Amino acid sequence: MNIALRKKSNRLEPKSSQRIWELDFLRGVCVLLMVFDHFMFDIADLFGSAWIATGKENVIQIVRLAIQYINSSELRATTQHIVVWIFAVLCGISCSFSRSNLKRGVQACIIAGIITIVSYYMDSAIKFGILHMFAFSILLWWLIDTLCCHNKMITAGVCMFVGIMIITMNEGFMATYNANPQAFATDNDYYFIGAFMLGDHRNFFSGDYYPIFPTTGYMLVGAALGILLYPKKKSLLPLLGKYDWYKPFAFWGKIAIWVYALHQVVVVVILAIISFIFITPGNFVVI
Repeated sequence: MNIALRKKSNRLEPKSSQRIWELDFLRGVCVLLMVFDHFMFDIADLFGSAWIATGKENVIQIVRLAIQYINSSELRATTQHIVVWIFAVLCGISCSFSRSNLKRGVQACIIAGIITIVSYYMDSAIKFGILHMFAFSILLWWLIDTLCCHNKMITAGVCMFVGIMIITMNEGFMATYNANPQAFATDNDYYFIGAFMLGDHRNFFSGDYYPIFPTTGYMLVGAALGILLYPKKKSLLPLLGKYDWYKPFAFWGKIAIWVYALHQVVVVVILAIISFIFITPGNFVVI
């Protein structure tokens, strides 16, 4: 009787969420920092001149603050690097949770392709942005996992080895490339490997750009950590997330790919509307 009641009550209990709160939280923080960075850049680059021309002191102060942030190269560059590294590691960890990384990688490729097409017509073509790099990395993980016959421990070992090699070899590659670009490419106008993989911009431009070296290395290390740290696909810090304080950040982490794909358009539209109504009446500035 008691056993039957217990089984019945268990069937009535809702299934626990399979999401790992700390991963969504960290991803959400990174997404919000990215949106803030682009928000400040848009104020300084797209709206700055028109807003300063209004002569409104409070508006001018906002523009100056944005310009100061954009020009704080060391602070901004350091923050961007940290955020991208965390993003890459989280992307790798998520590979161990996905049912089909081939499907996930192809979807990321399609979205990245749409971003490239749209940005091309906006005169700021994104040829290999962070989403392109993640799509490449996810498909690389799928290939490694397939070649390892889906043996998770072997896959983890290969990913960790290849990831560390990519990260550590990057500095040596860049030093050699800077000394002799011809060591990496015979096409003087394109520098495919140097520019596209190692991040040299002398003959290559992309509105948003993250090279395969070393970023993919961090993703592969993250993929190995996902297998090693989350074999049961459960949070490592369940007590810390007990009171759901993280949810405002985790929400953005859950929809990170869509935030990345759409946030720049949304930010520009919001700033244009604010400008049209409050700062430059009747003028959207960007139109």
